Amino acid sequence: MSSLKKLSLAVGFGLAGAFAQTYDLPIVFIDTKGKCLDNTVNDKMPATMSVLDAATNNVADSAKGTHYDIGIKVRGQSSAKFPKPGYSVEVRDNQGEGIDVSMLGLPPADDWVFHGPYVDKSLMRNALAHWLFRQAGHYSPRTKHFDLYINGVYRGVYVLIEKIKRGKYRVNVSKLKETDISGDDVTGGYIWAFDKTGTNTGGMGNEDINKEGFKTADGLNVIMHYPKKENLQQQQQAYLKKYLEDLENLFKNGKNGSGYENYVDMTSALDYVLHEEVTNNSDSYWCSFFLHKPKDSKGGKVTLGPAWDFNLAMSNGSQPENGGNNNGGNNGFNWNMWGGGGMGGGGMGSSGTTGWQIESSMKTGMSGLKIPNWLLGMWKDSHYQSELKKRWAELRSGVWHSKTMDVYLDSMKTYLTKAADRNFKRWPNLGKSSGQGDSDPQPMKYCNQGGGQQGMWGMNMPMGGYNADTWDGEFEHLRKKMKERMAWMDQQLGFTEPAQPIVTEPVIHVPDWAKDTVSKVEPPEPPTIALDDFSRLSPTNFFNVNGDKIEIMTDLGGTFALVDLNGTTLFKTRIKKGVTTLKVPESAQDKHWIATLNGKMLSR
Repeated sequence: MSSLKKLSLAVGFGLAGAFAQTYDLPIVFIDTKGKCLDNTVNDKMPATMSVLDAATNNVADSAKGTHYDIGIKVRGQSSAKFPKPGYSVEVRDNQGEGIDVSMLGLPPADDWVFHGPYVDKSLMRNALAHWLFRQAGHYSPRTKHFDLYINGVYRGVYVLIEKIKRGKYRVNVSKLKETDISGDDVTGGYIWAFDKTGTNTGGMGNEDINKEGFKTADGLNVIMHYPKKENLQQQQQAYLKKYLEDLENLFKNGKNGSGYENYVDMTSALDYVLHEEVTNNSDSYWCSFFLHKPKDSKGGKVTLGPAWDFNLAMSNGSQPENGGNNNGGNNGFNWNMWGGGGMGGGGMGSSGTTGWQIESSMKTGMSGLKIPNWLLGMWKDSHYQSELKKRWAELRSGVWHSKTMDVYLDSMKTYLTKAADRNFKRWPNLGKSSGQGDSDPQPMKYCNQGGGQQGMWGMNMPMGGYNADTWDGEFEHLRKKMKERMAWMDQQLGFTEPAQPIVTEPVIHVPDWAKDTVSKVEPPEPPTIALDDFSRLSPTNFFNVNGDKIEIMTDLGGTFALVDLNGTTLFKTRIKKGVTTLKVPESAQDKHWIATLNGKMLSR
């Protein structure tokens, strides 16, 4: 390509005066071809995208990037009216159809979320939340930070997030065909959210539930994400509705919920609740609450997660820390909004200075937005309480240990320091209220408004914290409040964090999607696809306990060990690839231990 051609492309993006700008993050350039991109655009508009993803990237090199045709629109509900909104992006082929591509080193897909951290001035809440859930051994959307330009105007630091959808690398439930209407076929897979209506259409919660899903007998909004409602067969909806209502019925008419573990995947039910609580998520359990269900032949139980939407979590309230109300979890406790109570026995929720999100969510209850009664019933069950305390101890001893989190946060702080400086020169909202209606110092091209828009009912209520007047201060506020929340939960759950983490990483698969492009055959034969499954962090490495037996499945092999919460190895042996069955050794009987494989936490 000639230098003249490169220059003309750069000028087309409006970057001719920016040649000296070299960034340490990837850069994404969007060109909407002279069209306005704001939240009045309901359908994804055609645009082009160029991606630079080297160790360092120069703004002047947009013509050297990888080029894509895309569809793009503003995403979110309340956040859609921020002056720095998020975007939904679909990568398209030359026929306008979605096409899977790897973005910034993440596994291939056609749909992506460009999250614009505006009220989250740490720039880290969603990334940290998803990292924590993956640390517990579950799939949670992967994230990458990048710098974004739209029509030549710098838009600040954004976060690329995998959209929650069915797929080999994401939520790997079975594909559900239109003909799958009976037997094992109809039992999965499904992905849905308990959420506001309008989440699939950009609405604000007043839409007809029947356009996006259905209501259960308890009045919960089931917003279908896979299959979408328009593709959901009558028999499939009837099956999922009955399954959820059978679960609800276990806790009705004086029933104590006996048998709920036959309907709900218990590991996910423990880890999801602990994750929502430790992140102090103000949206816990009543919206953006994703669940999925595999076929009966592949487990078949309601599985909580993946996690989603942490803009206002982790003490990102609407008022300064000293003076002002704490709604939104600004101090990590939300006590004045929700009240305490609940778990009994071990003093859980009894401090009087805070409350558990799961207890508080029962108070919401409007328009189908409330905690599921079955989850609240499980929460109050003594066996669930006992297992919750055990699981908290396992996570906090290792993969959720304060020092493990510090290593992650330190690395991200180093990585983002220069990017944060760029971002807050572009968006000078540190130390002040931020939300809908804020002005944009450098308004979007081709649009009439110069920033955010009026919020609901004409109000411009601040939605994010303003706890420090520097990015470093905001970042350290996040770290401090997470540790305070962890310490409070330690107290409530009767646990003492060890001085050093016992294990710092889970066993995971790092996707190698190059192996999936193995087509050596000539058309019209279809390409052969490798059978690796990366949608869970380690779907081929896990263990189960049945009575006094431990059943281990691994495609790695190596050293299997049981380690107590003080770091003492109770048992160790070499195992081969495949299935290994062991008797729980006498040294580990009646003790609390973590299973490890090659020094990393093995998921149950």
